[in-house]
Amino acid sequence: MYKDLRSYSPHFHDQQDYVTSTTVLLANTYTLGGDWSTASDIRMKMNQSGMKKMAGLSWTVVDGKIVKFRAHGRSHPRSEEIYAELERLTNGLIEHGYKCDTCWITRPMMNDETRESVLSGHSERLAIAFNLIQQPVPSCIQILKNLRVCGDWRKLFSFDLLENFHCDLLVDTFIKLIARIHQCLIIVRDTNRTHHFHPNGQCPCRDYF
Repeated sequence: MYKDLRSYSPHFHDQQDYVTSTTVLLANTYTLGGDWSTASDIRMKMNQSGMKKMAGLSWTVVDGKIVKFRAHGRSHPRSEEIYAELERLTNGLIEHGYKCDTCWITRPMMNDETRESVLSGHSERLAIAFNLIQQPVPSCIQILKNLRVCGDWRKLFSFDLLENFHCDLLVDTFIKLIARIHQCLIIVRDTNRTHHFHPNGQCPCRDYF
């Protein structure tokens, strides 16, 4: 697929009716193929043309109030607690064998960033962390996202908590494990479908996202 899309790139930017999301997809495809230079060039052309990538946003309801989170945002008054909770959750999962999929990192990392911290900044994860701060033993967490849920997935061959899970976890492994560990229902509505991550970690979508 990477080679096929690369063959279209010389003609892509000549079109006046190109779509921002398609341009982002093309840049991400180059990144996945290891061609960071071309990906950066595409993003630079996006900026020059005034095109802007849609920011990842998630909404959740806690204590009867709607709370909005922006990817990697720190505008929430409890952002320090939220990121600390995310770090705690991620470290706990890593101890049990969780490994993030670096193909979902589509930009060069800063010196003070790690693979886990970049992926943990996704808006739906911020929303989950906030829910767990507000209610450490939740029965249900509901999230609405304006983009598709992150596909951070990995083949886990030895994971203590997932003896009944499929090896190929194509939907966000992070959310699955949180639902399993905290024994709660996590409902995430994205632009593609509604995911119901049950306390056993399974979703009716059968790992299709």
